[in-house]
Amino acid sequence: MFPGSPARILPAWPLRSLLPLAQPGGALGVWLRGCVRPQAVRCRGPGGVRHLLVSEDLGYLLARSGLVALRDGGTVRVVPAGVLVGCRVLEVVLATPYLPPPHQLRRLFPAARVCEGVVTVPLGLGSAEEALALCAAEQVPVAATRITYRGASVDALPAEILG
Repeated sequence: MFPGSPARILPAWPLRSLLPLAQPGGALGVWLRGCVRPQAVRCRGPGGVRHLLVSEDLGYLLARSGLVALRDGGTVRVVPAGVLVGCRVLEVVLATPYLPPPHQLRRLFPAARVCEGVVTVPLGLGSAEEALALCAAEQVPVAATRITYRGASVDALPAEILG
């Protein structure tokens, strides 16, 4: 998939290069580092008005855009939002030495993978807060969490690579 998790586009990247990839009538999400609050950019061009929705919050963009531009290594890639949603996982580092029994974790998260004290929970469009609330309700000790992107290879799916 990605060489690690996808990353925000650097502020120096020319947003103008993304405009042709925005479909008329739809918005292209742009995951941009340093964007303090979400912004909409609208430009007229051949074929109609093009919209870029720029934000530092990837979850915000996934909920509002069909395509999202992000950094994949040294290039910028436009990926269908559905692909990214399907690859979203929450990694929960359990507080050792008090690991819960495997049957408790399977009951809480049937699709989760457990490896060396880390539970990987597929999120899709669900929120990490919901998964962590289940952990708290069941008194599963949590030391740390992070959202990463894993799953099917993005290279095999339709995407535009720039740069």
